[in-house]
Amino acid sequence: SMFQVNPKKECQVDLVFTTDHYNPEDGEEHLGKCSARVFFRNQKPRPAINVTCTRLIEKNKRQQEDYLLYKHMKQLKTPLDVVSIPDSHGHIDPSLRPIWDLAFLGSSYVMWEKTTQFLHYYMAQISSVNQWKTNDDAIDFDYTVLLHEFSTQEIIPCRIHLVWYPGKPLKVKYHCQELPTPEEASGTEEGSAVVPTELNNF
Repeated sequence: SMFQVNPKKECQVDLVFTTDHYNPEDGEEHLGKCSARVFFRNQKPRPAINVTCTRLIEKNKRQQEDYLLYKHMKQLKTPLDVVSIPDSHGHIDPSLRPIWDLAFLGSSYVMWEKTTQFLHYYMAQISSVNQWKTNDDAIDFDYTVLLHEFSTQEIIPCRIHLVWYPGKPLKVKYHCQELPTPEEASGTEEGSAVVPTELNNF
């Protein structure tokens, strides 16, 4: 990676990295290679990201995997009786793996919104899950996660509401239990990048 910081308090990070299967049991170790440029402005969150990748999963295979996940989620009972994923021993039951995968996808939007030059996050655990019935065919998914912030070692609970249908943009709303800065609380400060219209917070 390479860092560039200019006098206007702007930070640009250039990265080259390989991609792996999210589920290790899927077989192939490395999927492809990516280059990315990450741009932070005035230490604000929501970095602007430009990524180019080669040799990723073929579109047809990706659509098939999305549909299998969608089908599995539709067959789950409502409400879901889930206490925590992973459990106290760090184990994720195979039947709960699709829930973890979908929750991680939604949480990645939240982590991107909160990431700055000095703060970065990882989803440590799902503490509660509820799947809502909807009038259309979308998956309506409400859950609470614990995000681990590495530099401060804080554990931050976030309630996330996710709406997803294969082939359509993910819609995410969230609220994290932490004391915001005055700028964040006002809701008027811009981040490093423009937020997509599909992504909002409560």
